[in-house]
Amino acid sequence: MRSVKAASIELRISGCKMGSRVGIVLNELDGIDFSDQFSDVVKETLPYLQDSTDYNLDIILEEEFDNAYRLDSYLGQIYSISRDVLITKGLYFTSINVLFNIPDNNVIYDVIFVHELIIPNQYKFKEAKTFKLSSTGKPSYDSSGSLSKNYYRVSAVGGTFDHIHDGHKILLSVASFVTNEKLIIGLTDQELLANKKHKALLEPFNVRSKNVEGFIKLLKPMLKLEIIAIRDVCGPTGSVPDIQALVVSRETMSGGNIVNRTRVERGLSELDIVVVNVLGGREEDGWKEKMSSTELRDRHSKKTSN
Repeated sequence: MRSVKAASIELRISGCKMGSRVGIVLNELDGIDFSDQFSDVVKETLPYLQDSTDYNLDIILEEEFDNAYRLDSYLGQIYSISRDVLITKGLYFTSINVLFNIPDNNVIYDVIFVHELIIPNQYKFKEAKTFKLSSTGKPSYDSSGSLSKNYYRVSAVGGTFDHIHDGHKILLSVASFVTNEKLIIGLTDQELLANKKHKALLEPFNVRSKNVEGFIKLLKPMLKLEIIAIRDVCGPTGSVPDIQALVVSRETMSGGNIVNRTRVERGLSELDIVVVNVLGGREEDGWKEKMSSTELRDRHSKKTSN
């Protein structure tokens, strides 16, 4: 890889200061060999990252998305392969953010990786490195199904969102993508967390709320958010008439049926259920996520006990 240093800007040497922000810019996605070529690009970022949420890997998709199912497919591939590479170096807590449909990016990157010699003027960086990716031009996703961006005026998504991880981010990404005006986020409150493993390491409600809001603002800063504490099975989706859709993972899609039964009983219209493929989920393992909040709490427990 070739390195290009930005004029009059001093490069931050990895490990000398707390935190680092590394970017990878992808121009076109169709036909990319994610399992081989893209993973090699991610490997180049490893010297600049450490196992801490203070270190961020932003993967910026320049292509404009207009189909939620296409977006979901690419998010799954990119988050999954990127995390696989980071895990080889024990980077479980390093933040990965896949950014899309963002006209302005004011982040200053310590290092940014761009395709060949093209250095996009809209990005600020201290050092740029170039890479090559060959493409077949054929879609790398299941093209069946369509759901346009901003399709719903008001939609909802719910969860604990403890130690916000890649699966959460895929769910929140699709939820924000299909929502035009307001996204209602149901955040599990303490009453429903009594039986969680490593309960003492659960993040407080305000921390989880701040992390969710921060990630949504990265993606869609003008979207109105309403974060509501969930103290029962349905949360706000069981009673708020304005909600049009509920975004769920395959692992939790049965909850959508419970919500709709409750709404019908209360004289409310049923919600559209938008099902998202969470990170690494497969039908044979019950759509279980590759990396969960429970696993992160377990790793955090081991780190603090050492």
